[in-house]
Amino acid sequence: MTAAMIDASHKMSGAWTTSVPGLLSWSIDADAVMLTDSAGLTVEAGRQLLLSSFYNRILVHVRYVRKDGSKFQGYAAITDLSEEAPHDDVATYKIKLDGSGAPEEVNGTKQVETVTVAGTVTTAGNATITVTAAGMTGSPKAISVAVSLNDSAAVVAQKVRETLALDSAVIALFDVSGVGIAVVLTRKVAAANDATLNIAIANGTCAGLTAVPTSTDTTPGVAPI
Repeated sequence: MTAAMIDASHKMSGAWTTSVPGLLSWSIDADAVMLTDSAGLTVEAGRQLLLSSFYNRILVHVRYVRKDGSKFQGYAAITDLSEEAPHDDVATYKIKLDGSGAPEEVNGTKQVETVTVAGTVTTAGNATITVTAAGMTGSPKAISVAVSLNDSAAVVAQKVRETLALDSAVIALFDVSGVGIAVVLTRKVAAANDATLNIAIANGTCAGLTAVPTSTDTTPGVAPI
């Protein structure tokens, strides 16, 4: 991406230029463009599409995936197209794309689920935390959390967070976080919202905690486009 600068210098600028921010732009330079797709697009068909878009000045839809997995997409014009020497009858291309308008982030939204611990432990034992999630091994999974007499809600919540963070099934799909009395699960990967996702709290062999059968869908998940 590039930010243009506008020269706003005038006679009072002295020996220094005065610049102000101008328009933003983006472009992509790529080598060895592949001309096949999952639908079975042939090399020649791909070549013709590129040439047609270039000759007729047609904007093409571009999606770019960064190394960190984040994505953006937008429309761009092909401003340079060079065919490389074929190898094993497969020709590749060097291409430059200049964006038209702003690129759009298409990373989706990671689902966030929150449960709030309430009560004080009056009988030491185990609290039962049941995590339900689509695609999680053993779902719904009941997990025991050892609690002590007079543990406050905040202390119990911390113990719950620590226990969940050690459970292989949970951490395969979620990051565990939260502060105070909150226990938070955040999907590691953005995906469509899982309506079954739930964190339930109950007294197992302990007593004093307030049962919380239903957690809060703090942030609904949205799949990447």
